[in-house]
Amino acid sequence: MSLCNLNCTYCYMYNAGDDSYRRQPKRMDDFVRDALLQRVKAHGTNYGITTFDFIFHGGEPLLAGKQFFEQFVRQASVVLPPQVEPRFFMQTNGVLLDEAWCRHLGSLGIRLGISLDGPAPINDRYRLDHQGNSSFRAAERGLRYALESDSLINQPGVLIVIDPTTDPIEVYDYFQSIGVDVLDFLLPDATFDHPPLRISPGDTSYADWLIQIFDRWFMVSKRPRIRMFDQLISLIIGREVTSERWGTGNNEYIVVETNGGIEPSDMLKICGPNFTKTNVNVHTHELIDALGEELLSLHRNSHQKLSPVCQKCPIVAVCGGGFLSHRYSQQSGFNNPSVYCWDLLKLITHIQNRVYTFLPDEICQEADLAPISYEEALLVLADK
Repeated sequence: MSLCNLNCTYCYMYNAGDDSYRRQPKRMDDFVRDALLQRVKAHGTNYGITTFDFIFHGGEPLLAGKQFFEQFVRQASVVLPPQVEPRFFMQTNGVLLDEAWCRHLGSLGIRLGISLDGPAPINDRYRLDHQGNSSFRAAERGLRYALESDSLINQPGVLIVIDPTTDPIEVYDYFQSIGVDVLDFLLPDATFDHPPLRISPGDTSYADWLIQIFDRWFMVSKRPRIRMFDQLISLIIGREVTSERWGTGNNEYIVVETNGGIEPSDMLKICGPNFTKTNVNVHTHELIDALGEELLSLHRNSHQKLSPVCQKCPIVAVCGGGFLSHRYSQQSGFNNPSVYCWDLLKLITHIQNRVYTFLPDEICQEADLAPISYEEALLVLADK
């Protein structure tokens, strides 16, 4: 969906200088949908892919209406099996959610995620509607409908964009108080040309914010799932994790716009106007051919194509250079470490040291795991 009913200040889609959404259809039509499904079927058949995930995003996907999702799921369920099993997910701001929507999404097997940054004073710093009014009450109401619904096939996770000037424990406790069991945190989208907010020059306030939550979360047995921490712990002990933000694996996803255009991560829109636009489209290209397009290929392999600074880093196998979009500058393209490099270094070394103290020696040896402080990691980088 190329429209949204909110006007979040930090949004890469609408408030980062890229207005290409204005030249696209508001909603994907049947012809684009059908072409996409045929490309997915061919891709799955040719490369032995047995499941394919569709994530409805935006903009605000609920603005597309119930009929759109019913027809999309029905058509996908006709075209793709038995070669490919389609799975469906949605990320919404929750403002339009009610019990009727929950029943509808549940009946279609669409798993739900909701974006909300915390209690009202924190959420409404950035997440306002187009008239500048609070979105909190409507979004929290939608979240509560989803948490209490018997219709959805999953308990919705909540996605939170970090504001380092807020109290992290207040944010964490708020979501605990309303019964959210699945959380994730995102660093604000930023580049070297448009750097993130810093409380003071050179600080690691984003890492410090997350570390406070991690230390509280890690020391209790009954705790919510926090995807960020789960992924980092898995990577630290040597397990494979597929993630756009860290690790060494490929980014095996694409974005299909409402006009059928095939693009890499939509977060790359923060790099400049029309930055993500390509010459490939579901009407004209197989998915495998689209993956050979320069920017799509770079995004897919972004954890292998690293700057010299990243290549010598002692935690590179975990960090993987971070999000590709966070490495960008007009001067040197993506040949940079993350604009959050020191935050990632501090967070990962902190988690590694905490995990190390709780693991048996044989597991630490198998994972080649040893404690390393943030200061020691900085010295390693300085010495090489």
